[in-house]
Amino acid sequence: MLAHDYLLVTAALALLVSLALAWLASLILYAKISVLKRCFPATHQLIRAHIDYLLMCMLLVVCYYLADRLQIDLPTAVIVLLCAGALYNPFGFIVLAVKPKMANPETMGEKMRVLLGFLPATLGFGYVGVAVLASLL
Repeated sequence: MLAHDYLLVTAALALLVSLALAWLASLILYAKISVLKRCFPATHQLIRAHIDYLLMCMLLVVCYYLADRLQIDLPTAVIVLLCAGALYNPFGFIVLAVKPKMANPETMGEKMRVLLGFLPATLGFGYVGVAVLASLL
């Protein structure tokens, strides 16, 4: 398997997680399974995670095909950032579904933890964006 094939592997994982989250939210909202509602009191956050994992799936596939089409050699570090960021970034919504009080970080450390969580996806997707522009301009 080539290094940038991991983008498609991660996209497939993100798609599967998204589908699982959709079913979980549906079981809570429509089947009214109370034990799940107690585990995930902020069900709307599960829906946000579902959508975000779908978006990450699509972004990874787009990055894969852009790199392939434009013959951009993505460094291994960028591939790691893309994959880790795509899986980690939406995970925060799952945490919020379980612990809604974490939606309002109070200390500087909590705020930094949240902001640093955005860094891998930002750096990875940002690199691809700059690389695409550089190859086309």
